[in-house]
Amino acid sequence: MKNDQTLDRRHLGEVRGAAFFCALLLIASPAVVRAQPPSWDVSIFRSINDARSPFLTTTLGASDNLVLPIAIGAPIVFAGVGLAQDNAYTFDTGVIIGVTDVLAYVLYYPIKNYIVKRPRPYAALTGVHTGHLDSADKYSMPSGHTTAAFALATALTLRYPKPYVYIPAYAWAVVVGYGRMYWGLHYPSDVVAGALLGTASAFAIHLIAPQISKLREQILGRDIGIQLAAAPTALSLRVTF
Repeated sequence: MKNDQTLDRRHLGEVRGAAFFCALLLIASPAVVRAQPPSWDVSIFRSINDARSPFLTTTLGASDNLVLPIAIGAPIVFAGVGLAQDNAYTFDTGVIIGVTDVLAYVLYYPIKNYIVKRPRPYAALTGVHTGHLDSADKYSMPSGHTTAAFALATALTLRYPKPYVYIPAYAWAVVVGYGRMYWGLHYPSDVVAGALLGTASAFAIHLIAPQISKLREQILGRDIGIQLAAAPTALSLRVTF
């Protein structure tokens, strides 16, 4: 009983720590971001945006288009595989990725639309090469695509800290961020802010991952999965929670 109480107090501390961390991000953001980008920001943006090539256009276009499907599909795939394999850790990974996505968006949206309100480069500058304007709303900082990509990359890395996971995950996230500048949609500082926000969101949810697993056990039980039971005369589907 004493060990259970100690564990509960530790988990409560983790929840409070994660909540405080996220609140600090939201409150401190006006002090570290600026509505008008500095000259170095514009200069780096110009060098990236002007470096056009067919290879970059094709590659960056594909990576940009994959952000939303991957952000939505990854939690579903991991949760589905966890059920199919009766693997609670994989199932919880899907839930954690989904919760991380939600937290990143909850933090990102007010920072971008109510705190910073920075116009996008193509709206503030002349001679900007543009593309993928269908994915752009009014404001620029932080980059939502970069936030989502780094949130996913960090969440996966924390769950599976292996080179074959984090190297391609972060490489894809960096490509996504670069592409947002290539398409004239974000300044470098927008991309850096998105990367930090997505990474921070994943770390915050990682702090409460044990609580998420505990809640899943309370709702679904420790054994989860979809099992097929074959009999000589019939084939039955059994779902266990």
